[in-house]
Amino acid sequence: MKFIIFGSNKKTVAATVVFIAALFFSSIALAATHDGNIYYFKDGLLLKKTKAESISATTTHTINLSAETLPNGQLGYKMISHAGSNQNYPAETAIPGPTLFVQQGDTVNISLTNNTSVPVGINIPGILENAAEAAAGGGSQNYSFTASKTGTYPYYDDGSGLLGLFGALVVNAADGSVQSYIDGDGTIIPTDIADLDKEYIMFMVGSTFWGAEIVNGTQTPLWTNPVLGANLDEIVRFHVLSLEHDHTFHLHAHRWLDEVDPINQGHTPHIIDVKILAGKADSHAFTLKSGTGVGAGMWHLHCHVVSHMESNMAARFRVDEPGAASGVSVAGASPYGAILLSPNQSDPGLVTFEISDEPGSWFRSTRSDAIIDPAGPIGALNIKTRSLEVMAPGSSAHFIMSDTNAVHTITTLIWPSDADTDNKHDIPFDQTKAYRGGGIVQLNTPGLYVFTCKIHPYMFGAVIVDDPSTDGLDLGEAIDLVVGIHDLPTTSDLATRLLRTFFVATTQGNWQDYTSAAPWHAEYPNVDVRLSGGAVLNLKAVLESRYGQDIALGPLSNPVTPGVGEVWINTQFEKTASKTKPGTITVLDTSDWTIKRKIALPSINMNHPHNMWVDRNQSTVFQTQWFDNKLTFINQSNGQLIDNIRIGDSPSHVMTMPDSDDITVAINGENRVVTIPAGTTTPESSIPTQLPGQVPANPHGHWITPAGKIVTPNINTSDTGFYDGNSGQIMARPAAGGNFPHGPHPIAIGVGNDRIYAANLLDHSLSVYDFDGNPVPVAANGGKPYINLIAAYNPVTGEGAANSGILPIQTPVDPTGRVVVTANTGGTITVVDTSSDTVVAILPCDPGCHGVNFGAKAGGGYYAYVSSKFSNRLIVVDPDPNGDGNFSDATVAGTISMADNTAATDDAVVSLAGMGGQGVLAIPNVYNGWVQHLPSGWQAGLTDAQKNAVP
Repeated sequence: MKFIIFGSNKKTVAATVVFIAALFFSSIALAATHDGNIYYFKDGLLLKKTKAESISATTTHTINLSAETLPNGQLGYKMISHAGSNQNYPAETAIPGPTLFVQQGDTVNISLTNNTSVPVGINIPGILENAAEAAAGGGSQNYSFTASKTGTYPYYDDGSGLLGLFGALVVNAADGSVQSYIDGDGTIIPTDIADLDKEYIMFMVGSTFWGAEIVNGTQTPLWTNPVLGANLDEIVRFHVLSLEHDHTFHLHAHRWLDEVDPINQGHTPHIIDVKILAGKADSHAFTLKSGTGVGAGMWHLHCHVVSHMESNMAARFRVDEPGAASGVSVAGASPYGAILLSPNQSDPGLVTFEISDEPGSWFRSTRSDAIIDPAGPIGALNIKTRSLEVMAPGSSAHFIMSDTNAVHTITTLIWPSDADTDNKHDIPFDQTKAYRGGGIVQLNTPGLYVFTCKIHPYMFGAVIVDDPSTDGLDLGEAIDLVVGIHDLPTTSDLATRLLRTFFVATTQGNWQDYTSAAPWHAEYPNVDVRLSGGAVLNLKAVLESRYGQDIALGPLSNPVTPGVGEVWINTQFEKTASKTKPGTITVLDTSDWTIKRKIALPSINMNHPHNMWVDRNQSTVFQTQWFDNKLTFINQSNGQLIDNIRIGDSPSHVMTMPDSDDITVAINGENRVVTIPAGTTTPESSIPTQLPGQVPANPHGHWITPAGKIVTPNINTSDTGFYDGNSGQIMARPAAGGNFPHGPHPIAIGVGNDRIYAANLLDHSLSVYDFDGNPVPVAANGGKPYINLIAAYNPVTGEGAANSGILPIQTPVDPTGRVVVTANTGGTITVVDTSSDTVVAILPCDPGCHGVNFGAKAGGGYYAYVSSKFSNRLIVVDPDPNGDGNFSDATVAGTISMADNTAATDDAVVSLAGMGGQGVLAIPNVYNGWVQHLPSGWQAGLTDAQKNAVP
C-alpha cells in the first residue's frame, strides 16, 4: 500500500506538502536519523531543530510524591506537588499513580515520602533502576535523573508494584511530536501534542486493567476495567503499560503503528492491532482517531492471553457521536467504593485479595491487619480471619498474585444459588488454566462466595456480599457448590460445616496444637448472619452449638510395637528463622518414636515441601516444593542438600519407576509428568497428560504400578489418566467420581493388586478401575464404579458425618494390596477392604487430615502413617492389629507430636511448630515393585512376608 504523509491534523495543508513529504522519505529522513537534528511538521511545513536548540529548552521538575494505603488496603502513589508542570492531578491517592509528563532533556527530581507500613521506592526501567527505598512510616527518599530518551515508562515499587504502586512517566519529544495515526483511507498523519483530545493510561497488572485519562491537563482516575469514552474522530493517545507478567494488548476495530518513536514511523510502517508486552515491566504508546473506518460503537480492549480473558481482563472503548454528554469515560470499581467501612456506599467498590504462600492466609485481604485487629476500625465485628471480606452488591472482588512462587487458579467453590442467574457470565468464576496472574469479578447477588485454587484446594478466600437493607450479614437463602449441588439451604449441616472448615483452614490460631494442655478453642466471628428463610442468627453461636467448643485433645501415646526405619513427614507450614517461606521435613525414628531431625534447608528457602519418595538405595530423598517450581535432592543419612533443580510449576508428587529407578514428578500446575534418569538430577523428558487442544489436566498425586504404568488423578479434567511409562502414550482417560454431576476433583491414586483407586476430593468418593483404565462396578454401591464415602451422611441434618469420608485426599493401598487407608480432610480416616471394595472401618482424624503412606511394622504387618494439615500430630494406624486379614478392627495404634524442637535441625523453628502435615514417606520403601530392590542392609529389619508382600 502507498502511504502519503500529510501535515498536522486539524490544520489546512497546502498541496506542496506532498512534495515535502516525498523529500522527507528520501534524503531528509536519512538525515534525521544521522545528523543529530530533529525534523518535525508544524503548520504544514517541515522544520528543523538542532540538537543544541532542543537541549537548551529544558525544564527542571521538582516532584513531591507520597506512598499511601488506600481504604481497601492496596497501596498507591499520591501527588503532593509538581513544580515545572501545569498538570491538574487528582487530590486523592490513585491507582495508577499520577502520570508524570516531562520533555526530553528535562531534569527530574522526585522526593518520595513513605506513609505505608512497608519500605517502598521508585524504579523506572531504562532510566532509574535499583534505586534505594524509603523507610516505612514516614521515611523519605530522593531520586534524580535526566529524561534523556522519549517514550512511556512505568515507574513502580519493586516489591509492592502489584499492590498498586505503579504509574507512568511520559517523556515527550522536545518538538511536541507524538505517534502518528492512521486515517480512514490509510493515510499516516503526523501528530503533535496540541492535536490530542485525550490521553489514556492503561496498566495491565495481574489480570486487571487499571486506567486513567488526561484531558486538557486534568488527570482523572478510571480505576479497574473502565469504559474509555471518546467522540467520533477525536485524536486519542494510548499509553499501555504492564508489570510482572506477559500480556498481549488488543483493541477491537482499530489499528495503529507499532513504531513508537515518530522518527521511525517511515514509509513502511508496521501496522498492528495487537501488541505483546513482556518481561517485568514494559510499555507501548500509540495514537489513533477514534472510530476510524468503523464509526461510533462500543469496542472491546483486552488481553489476548486466554487465561487472562477468562479472568475478566477486559475494558471497553466507547466511541460516541458528538453530543452534549457524549465521549465521557466511566470508571470501574475502586478502592474508595462500597465495601465494609467505606463512607462511599454509592460507587462500586473493590476488595482485594493477595494470593500468598503464607499458611492459612493464602487468600489474604490487603487490609487484613485492620480486619483482624479487635482494637481496629471493625472492633466488635472482628471476623478473625485474613481471608474474608464484606462488600455491597455491584462491587468487585480482585485477586493478585504478588506474594507467591506458585501458579494458581481463582475458582468459585460456593456461591449464592441465584447468583449464576444474576451474574451468569461471571458466576461460577473459574480459570481453566493455572498461571501467575489473578482475576477480577463483579458480584451482584447478596450472599456468600467462597473461592479456592484447584491446584491447592485448601486455599480459601470468601466474600460476603451484604444487602445493607437487611439485618445481619447476608449468607443467602441457599448456596450452590462447584460439584453441582444446587439450592443447598445455608442452615444445612453441609453449608455450616464448610463454613467452619473455612474458618479453621484460614486462621492459624484455630489449628490443633498438641503442645498445649488447653482445650481446642476455635475462634469464629461474633456477628449476626442472615440465613435461609430470613433467619438472623449469631454465627459464633451456630458453629459452636453444632460442632462444639473447648474440645479436649486426646493425650499423645507411642505405639506399643515399633516400626521399621524412619518416617519423613512434610510439616509443610512450619516456619523457621532463616527463611521467608514455610515448610520443613520432620524425620521420625520409628524404633523409639522420637523426632530424629528437622530439615528446613534455609540455603534454598525451601517452600511448602509437599511430597517425597526415595531412590532404591534409600540414600536420596526426592522432595517436591508445591508452592514453587523446584525438586530437591536430600541425603537421607544426614538431611543435607544434594541439589535443587527447577522442574515445573507447582510440582506435587514424586515417585520412581520400579524397574529403572527413574524419577517421575507430577507437575500439578502444568500438564505433564517429568522424568529424570536414575542417578542424575537433569530432567530428560515429559509425558503429556493431555493431547494437543485438550483442556489442561493438572495431574496431582500419581502412582505407578509394579509393571511401570503411570496413573494420574487429573484435577482439572475430572478424569484419571493411564500412561505407558516407557512410551508416554496415553492409554485411557476414564471419568472420575459419581456422587455429583461434575467437578469431582480427583486428587490421589492408590494401586492394589488388580485395581486402581482414585480419591475424589469434592465428590467424597473413590473411583475404582482395572489396570487398563476400565471402570470396575462396585457391588456395595449398586454396581456403580466408585466407593461412596458419604453414604451415611445427611448433608442437611448432619447425621452420619462422623461415619463418613468427607473430602478424601491421599489413599494408598497397603503393600499386600488388601486394604486402602484414606485420609479425609473432613476429619476421618476410612479403611476399605479391597476384596469387597467396602468401607469396613472409620477412625477419627484431625482437621485437614491429608497424607497417608505405609511403612513396615516390626515383626510383621504394616502401619499407615497419617498426617493432618491443621494439626501438629502424626496418627499411626494399624489396619490389621491381630494379623487375621479382617480390617474391621483397624485401630489408632498411637499418636506422636511433630512439634518436638529438641531434635537436630538446620534452622530454628520460630512458629507453627509441627504444623502442616502433608506428604509422608516411610523408609525403607516396602511397596510391591520397590521392596524387591531394597539393599540388603535395609531388608534386614523386614520379615520374609514383608520382603515379598505379594507372592
